Amino acid sequence: MRIFYIFKIKEPVYNLYYKKEYVLFDVLEELCKIEKRDVILGYKFFNEFALPFNKEKVNTYIYNIESSNITYIKNINKHIIHDRFNNENSTLTVHNSHILLKTDKEISKFLKDLYKYDSKLFVCDFSNQDYFWLNNIMKPIV
Repeated sequence: MRIFYIFKIKEPVYNLYYKKEYVLFDVLEELCKIEKRDVILGYKFFNEFALPFNKEKVNTYIYNIESSNITYIKNINKHIIHDRFNNENSTLTVHNSHILLKTDKEISKFLKDLYKYDSKLFVCDFSNQDYFWLNNIMKPIV
């Protein structure tokens, strides 16, 4: 099971860290480990380089793409694909600060959908120490 945290990074930060994604990954990993007493400071720091997601817009976008898929279910901010034929079980949850994707696939259908939505998203799997810009991983696939 892979757990991906997906972030929308501001354009100047994207341009600065496009080839130094390891620095951005380290910063985001530290912010995820922040203690509760420092959460306000962490939130302010996070807003310096990341943009919030418009939950309604992202939810509508994903729903419009996947609604005709019989293996797809939507419940408020949660989108689920349970596809036995393609061996995919994925749950995508849209938050203001990030999108959370839990999947048993290396490249989930939801990553392909998000690439079409915004190709410059930064994707982190903290438990596996893996990270990438969505446009780098999806170009050859889509």
